[in-house]
Amino acid sequence: MKEKADPSTGEIIGYSPLFWVYFPQCRPVFARNEVYNTKNDGERRSLDDIFWKRMFDSYIHKESNVYDRPVIVYATGIDALLEADRIKNDIFVMEHDLWHL
Repeated sequence: MKEKADPSTGEIIGYSPLFWVYFPQCRPVFARNEVYNTKNDGERRSLDDIFWKRMFDSYIHKESNVYDRPVIVYATGIDALLEADRIKNDIFVMEHDLWHL
């Protein structure tokens, strides 16, 4: 993600993706590169193994809403924390439902 800044003030106004990677085209490259496991030096693992076994974590950048506003604009303090937890839970439930029909 790249920060977008207002040219006149220099204030950061948002983020934009730098590039997208199409996973099926990258699999041969991922399969050729090994990843070192600090917990088990006897195991050999590639980047492709990591992605297929979903052995990674990520950050939630944005949830779309009606006015395309960040949480901080319409909620502050404890309300913002509760709204963020609600969004995380909604996404967790949606992902869980994808795997368990």
